Amino acid sequence: MRLMSVAGVAAAVSAGVVFAAGPAAAQVFDVTTRASGSYLASAGSMNFQSVGEHISTCDNSTDGAGVIGYWKVGSGGTVHPLYAGGGRATCERVNASAGESSRVYMKVCIRNNGNVIEGTCSAWDSFPAGA
Repeated sequence: MRLMSVAGVAAAVSAGVVFAAGPAAAQVFDVTTRASGSYLASAGSMNFQSVGEHISTCDNSTDGAGVIGYWKVGSGGTVHPLYAGGGRATCERVNASAGESSRVYMKVCIRNNGNVIEGTCSAWDSFPAGA
């Protein structure tokens, strides 16, 4: 009888270990600009990191233009701009504060001298906030 109770405790402990939740692994989702005119594909990018809900807009090119990203939480959410104009290899970052069950929508474009270059814009894409 004592052996069975020890075995039962061991099984319960190992089951608890199997079902214990560890920290969530961050997933990163990206959208990039399209090639248009003298602008190369992926000259700008925007990414969303699921753990912490961080959004970044980055300038990836030495083309002299900046990058404007747009993001919103939910399909009908308020659109927020996030501009990176510091030059190649610079990014701007913000916390989206998205609920675990929501979706984050992003779109990114090249912006030169205040003008959005529409042909460079990515399509709107969405990602699960709680991924």
